This record gives sequence, C-alpha cells and structure tokens, in this order.
Amino acid sequence: MRVLLIALQNTVPGPASPEEQARWAELGSPMRTARMEEEHVLALARAMRDGGRLAPMLACRESSYLHARACQLNLPVLTVNGASPGNPFNFWRLWRWQRRHQKLLVQTMGQDAVALGRSVLRMRPAGGTLLAHAFPLRPPQGQCAASRAFRAAHKVLCGSRHVMERLAAAEARQAPDTPVEKKGKSKKNSTGNTGSRPECGEKPRTLPLGHAPLTLLAPGMSLDDFLPAAECEAGRSAVPDSGLSGPDRFVFGLADALTPRSGAQVVMRAMSAIWQRDDLPPWEVRALGGGPRLAEILDEAESLGVASRLSILNEQHLPDVLPRCHAWIAPGSSPEELPENLWAGVAAGLPLLCSQSPLHLERLSLEGGKPHNAALLVEENDPQALAKAMIDLMQKADLRRDLVRGAQTLRPHVGLEAFAARACALYTQWCRELGWLEPDHDDAHRS
Repeated sequence: MRVLLIALQNTVPGPASPEEQARWAELGSPMRTARMEEEHVLALARAMRDGGRLAPMLACRESSYLHARACQLNLPVLTVNGASPGNPFNFWRLWRWQRRHQKLLVQTMGQDAVALGRSVLRMRPAGGTLLAHAFPLRPPQGQCAASRAFRAAHKVLCGSRHVMERLAAAEARQAPDTPVEKKGKSKKNSTGNTGSRPECGEKPRTLPLGHAPLTLLAPGMSLDDFLPAAECEAGRSAVPDSGLSGPDRFVFGLADALTPRSGAQVVMRAMSAIWQRDDLPPWEVRALGGGPRLAEILDEAESLGVASRLSILNEQHLPDVLPRCHAWIAPGSSPEELPENLWAGVAAGLPLLCSQSPLHLERLSLEGGKPHNAALLVEENDPQALAKAMIDLMQKADLRRDLVRGAQTLRPHVGLEAFAARACALYTQWCRELGWLEPDHDDAHRS
C-alpha cells in the first residue's frame, strides 16, 4: 500500500537564532513548529520503510534541510518546487508518480502542504485516494482551516484535544445553519467525541469511512540520545556537578523557560518561598531554552532575591543536561507546548513535577496511563503549591523513586517511534475499512 507523505518545511539546522527568538509570538514559533513536523514525518517514513505493508514516498522541497536528512536516511524522495499546486513542475512530477498506483494514501504534515495534498487528490480518479492532514502541535493559522483544501481531507490527525477543538470550532463557523434537532449532534462532534458520518471528504471524492474526520494522535519526541533510566540514575550519582554547585546540590530543570506561558515566573515565586529555609539541601533551578523573555525573567529573579539560585542556560541538548538534574519541572500552561517540555523528564528517568494543565493531563494519560502515578501534580499558576511540591521532592527519596517508577510505564509511548507506530496502525485500520488491505493480514509494526 503506497503512502505519499507531503512535507514542505524549510528549516535551518541548529538552535533558534536570537533574531528568531525575538519574533516568537505568544504560542511559539513557526520555525520550531516546522522542526517538530520534520522530525515526525521522518519518523513516519522510516517506520513504513522498515516494517509493515505501507510503502512511503516523501515529497519535500528540493535542497531543503528535510530533503538532505531524508537522503542521509536513504528514504525515497520526490522533490517539489515550493508549496504552490499551480506550479507546472510540481504538477508534472506528482502526476507522473501517482498514476502508477491504483490506491493511494496521501498524508500532509503542516499547513503549508494542505493545498498540494488536495491537488494530488483532484488529479486522481474518485474512490482511489485517501487524503489526511496532520497538525501535531498547533492548529493551522489564518484562513487555512476554512479553505477548500483543508475541507477536502477525509481525515485530520490532531496532536492534542486543543487542536481538535480549534478545528472543530472553525468547521462549525463554516457550516451553514442546521435545523434545531441536528445541533446536539454537531456539538458532540466538536468536543472530540467520535460521532460518525457515512462519508468523508469533498464531493465527488468522498470515501465510506464511518468515523469523525478529526482524529486524536499524540505526537512524540526523539529518544535517540537518552539513556535508560537505570543508567541515568547511575550517571547522576557517579558524575559530580561542575562549578560552584557541588555534587550534593539538588538541581531542578525546566525547558522553554523564556517563552510565554512557560510557568517560569511561577517557579521563581515558588523559589522565593523556600530559598531561606535551612532544613533543605543546597538547591538550584536550571532554566533551559531560548525565547523573548530573558530580560523579564532576570528582572523578576532579581526582584524576588532568587537570582543566585537560578541558572539560565539558553538552548541546550537535553540528553546532555538532564543527567545532571535530580527532578524535572513542567509548570507551563500553554496548550501548544512542545512534547519534550513534559516528557524529557520521563525520558531521562527523573521524578516529574508538573502543572495540571489540560495538555499535561492528556499527555500523562497516553495509552491508558494514570497522571498521578507518573508525576507530582500541582494546580496551575499556584506558587505555594509548587513550593510545597519542590520541598517534598527534595526531602522524600521514596517519593522520587515512586514517581520515576510510575513514569517508566509511560516511557515506551512518548518516542517518535511510538508516534509512528500509532499512525501506521490508524492507516492500516482505514485501508482495511476501505477494502484496500486484507482484513486478516498481520501488519504488526516492527520497531
């Protein structure tokens, strides 16, 4: 079964530049979102190539960073010139490739690829193409969600319930007025409950898929450079901390501290509530990640008197930094937070302390997990509750061990490979419903 993956991201390697960080808006950066989408589409292509009956073809921009990485991984690539479906070069290359395949699943990644995905759908005969869009981190911006290219999709993969609810609300605004007796049904669909409809897609290219088009698919993060939990614990006890902190200092870590809604100010207020206590071991907080709020965070730390306990490390390779930490904090409240802001602590085998934001609870419940087993939960924007939780983590070794043990049941499900396995399982299910794959064939995915 052929799968055409369309990803038109054009990022640059390395951490975000200061100029890019200065342009970050309230809910993140388009470049950061594009980098995340690149990682996910590469994971999908590798998973299909290495196992199962799904054969990938990656359509990407010629000479882009994604193109170079795909070639390094020896993935099949089809290059295009930009995102315009009216480009004759794009049309010719896509048309020449797609005509060889009787059945085709087209998966776009990110909003730039939406129009090109519909172009492929329209150049093919009716009933032979399944078009799916994917938005793993944030919903499409501007008029994309109201466009015909978006509404042509048979399925839309949403990385969180926030994305699903935003897209459902956009669809409801575009829908014509419905009779009173149908309003309850449309409202049920907008909350993410799987109301069904007989056909999905734009006419005359609908397909008989009996589920709601919006489908929840949790994203993942790269686990390539993270050690297993036991090795991380051994490394923390064997390698002393550098500088003035000393080997006995308890280190808290948090990511994306300089971005809006990161929770860094809540952490500093919690620090100010405990920094004068003499019944605690020496401790500090290491804030990782770039962003536009450096001056604001520094001023807040100095005004609260906790600047000596705060280390701002900017962009760092998380697998290198986390072995020197003893606990991981995820205090943010953004519904479009990167997965590693929460799951990096799980990947590194650290006890996890996080806010009870809807996104955190959703991600900690992945694959039937129980959030209170995997993390020490505190109310959002509550410095006193956060301070008490930080004290408990420093004083109670049994609590730290229980949290690490509870989080390890979640670890196999947070990686990019697990994301790709979930996506491939959905593709297989859809193709079997359409009769494109044999229902009795074992498509167990090889990791």
